[in-house]
Parts: sequence; structure tokens; C-alpha cells
Amino acid sequence: MFETNYSENSVPDNQMTLAIVATVLGLCSPCCIGFVLGIIAIVFSSQVKSKFEKGDFAGALSSAKNSKTLAYIAIGLLILNIVYLYFLGGIATYQDILEIYNI
Repeated sequence: MFETNYSENSVPDNQMTLAIVATVLGLCSPCCIGFVLGIIAIVFSSQVKSKFEKGDFAGALSSAKNSKTLAYIAIGLLILNIVYLYFLGGIATYQDILEIYNI
């Protein structure tokens, strides 16, 4: 990935927007794992400013990176789910299960 150089005088980007998008999209991931990861990403995002204000720049930067990583994983799970359902025949299996149980 692209490495961004931060100075200790500026607050690292907390990635809150990305975390929220990942949380919403995570509802469509298998077993809502992406949703859980998105919520954890939001928690990490919310820690960035408070850690920075306490003088813990390394902790703020770590929380920002963790938030970004978890958000990308949540979005990646959604993409894998879409690939499985629509391109690898998973939707047919899903429809068969619905028919078996008359849902």
C-alpha cells in the first residue's frame, strides 16, 4: 500500500468514513462478519483523536492503520461473497436451499 508520512504535529486521518462504509456493506457479507469488523474499525477510528490529544502519536497512528485494515477486510469479504454467489454458482445452491425449506 501507499505509505503516508505523518508529522507528529498533525492528527492522522481516522478513516471514519471508510469504516462506516465498510460497516454498512458488511451487512451483506457472510454471517455479517464484515459488519462486526466494520464496527471494530469504527471503534479504532474513534480512538485516533483522543490518543493524539493525550500525546500518544504512535497509538493514534496505530489505531488509524488498524481501522483502515479492518475496513478493507470487511469490504473484501463482501467482494468475495459477491464473487461466490454470482460467478461461482453459489446463488443456485442458495435458491435450492430456499426451495427445500419452502422459504
